Amino acid sequence: MSYLETQLSKRQEQIKEYQDMNNGLIKTFELISAAKEIDETPKEISSKYIKELKEYNELRDAGLRLAQIIADEKQCKIKDVFEEIGYSLKD
Repeated sequence: MSYLETQLSKRQEQIKEYQDMNNGLIKTFELISAAKEIDETPKEISSKYIKELKEYNELRDAGLRLAQIIADEKQCKIKDVFEEIGYSLKD
């Protein structure tokens, strides 16, 4: 058997192993989804998560802008505004 044939054979075995692993993961996902009564695909779940994350970031940005307006009116730091209302900047 030539070197190229040996390499081709090894690659074909790897492809078969990867296909088997993929099929196993798909079956595991289907079992877990059925057990937890999840009817969404991974793509739908990640799309929903990204949408909610964008909405959260927009609301957070709006809140920070409002806090900055208040800080400007009071002529103080935004940190002082957050301390006054009982929030830390990490929230």
